[in-house]
Amino acid sequence: MSEQGKELRFEGIVRAFGYGDGDQGKQFLGAIIECSDGKVWVIDYDEQSPFHAFADRQVVVSGEPYEPSGQHLIGWRGGQKPGHFRVSMMRLVEVSSDAALVEVGPGHHLSGRFEHGTSDTVESKLSFVTQKGATFLVANDPAGATAGSSVEVWAYLVQPSPLTRRSPGQYLWIICPYSAKDLWDWRGRSRRGLSVR
Repeated sequence: MSEQGKELRFEGIVRAFGYGDGDQGKQFLGAIIECSDGKVWVIDYDEQSPFHAFADRQVVVSGEPYEPSGQHLIGWRGGQKPGHFRVSMMRLVEVSSDAALVEVGPGHHLSGRFEHGTSDTVESKLSFVTQKGATFLVANDPAGATAGSSVEVWAYLVQPSPLTRRSPGQYLWIICPYSAKDLWDWRGRSRRGLSVR
């Protein structure tokens, strides 16, 4: 692990967790990084985060440790207390043909609207148009995404794998406000393998 100012850079393996129908109690649905030195970092609590696309893969990550406020994970396997880490960049160490993403940047709040269009492969493609008029392709299938209406979202600039066929352009991974029904519908689509476009 190296330190430059406050930003840290290290390698580790991403572990991602999803909703289990039969599991009792409050579930951890986020993602962590396990480092070779045994350190564990919580990197997200949202089951829709782009870090789930890196599950069980070796990554290089940059960012800053932080102290969480409110409810947070306080223990991990073997009673270890995990740290919390705000990712500014995550990149795959080795790109394989089944990787959906190769890099994720920091998350940002954005205002705009979703639009449907067609790509050069004639498939329907979801895009996000910011209030300032910038258009991005949407890399995931966000719960609650509705074309046409204005929305505030949490978005990550992502780089899809060069080994998969994609329309050219810049991509965002978007998490938008959703209802409980939206989330249940999304979980059903996600289980069928439709969460990453």
